[in-house]
Amino acid sequence: MKKKLSLLIIATIISTGATTFALTKQTPLVIAGWLPYWKKTEAASSTIGHFSTLSEISPFSYTVKKDGALFNPMKTDEEPWLSLFTEARKQKVKIYPTILWDDKDNIEIILNSKKRRASHIASIVSEVKKNNWDGIDIDYEGKSAESRDGYSAFVKELGKVLDTTNKDLICTIEARTPIDSRYASVTPELLARIEYANDYKSIGKHCDEVRIMAYDQSTDDLKLTQANQNDIYRPVSDIDWVKKVLTLALEDMPAKKIMVGVPTYGYKYEVITTGGVTKYSRIGSMNYSYADELAKSLQIIPSRNKAGELSFTYVTTTASGEKKTYLVWYSDATAIADKLKIAKLYNLKGIAIFKLDGAFDPKLWDILPKKK
Repeated sequence: MKKKLSLLIIATIISTGATTFALTKQTPLVIAGWLPYWKKTEAASSTIGHFSTLSEISPFSYTVKKDGALFNPMKTDEEPWLSLFTEARKQKVKIYPTILWDDKDNIEIILNSKKRRASHIASIVSEVKKNNWDGIDIDYEGKSAESRDGYSAFVKELGKVLDTTNKDLICTIEARTPIDSRYASVTPELLARIEYANDYKSIGKHCDEVRIMAYDQSTDDLKLTQANQNDIYRPVSDIDWVKKVLTLALEDMPAKKIMVGVPTYGYKYEVITTGGVTKYSRIGSMNYSYADELAKSLQIIPSRNKAGELSFTYVTTTASGEKKTYLVWYSDATAIADKLKIAKLYNLKGIAIFKLDGAFDPKLWDILPKKK
């Protein structure tokens, strides 16, 4: 009853437009940032001067070999990581390197085998101890429902081992859209067919921190997509969708463990309309810096769209005279500030920024709170 009551209070606050409320005294929000190894120089240089804001950094990423052993393409024993880590430790910023694993079949093979799972855990713990990391961030994406129990056993067992050495287990997981927002109609037959790869209750219990990747929304929320069908709508992270994702997660996870994953990037699409039907063909990713430069070169002022992000369209003409329309949709500091407000309102642990690569909105640092 207590959990249902707290969710009801949150819903009431949102519906009445209230901006401040807390049953208990709020602790300062934790700000974490993922740093991509493929742009490590830019990531390090843009981050090292802002440890007064950041509480956690996650160099991104280790990968996993077929046998479950870790592979380190980041080369964390080289510069600029060494200088970055030294300064982070001076400033008491915790270091949780990320393991990215998206081989669905091999995840199932390794995690569903007690022996292979133990070997994989040993590889992770060895790396954490060797480098004296504060813990590890597990980002295993695209898992099948068949690996759910194996993954739950994995985080439980890994968490226990890390606890013995006072290290933390961070679990990064996909956002889950409520069923009644994801599908046009919810029937008993549909509910019977749905199986999730992530056991939220188990993850919320055994992980010290849960980072929910509340981005790459696109058309995941059918209700929001239909509500905006008369407008151009290709959100990275609509604030209304984020609220739904978090409210659902709070049913199974303690608020004090949840970190909202927020994007600093976006996408470029070609907009194709045929027979009155508009389709969006994704061309590629778009960071803030490039989007801003493109808009300025076209003398376009990006607009704040219904999702709370920035977007603009433009038309080009090919050599043959064909006109093509493009959409650029991306996140900026204001969009992230909206998610920060939600994290405060829901009394969550904080936000995790993907990604700090030097190409994000420079105003980001202005909207983030300083550590106390």
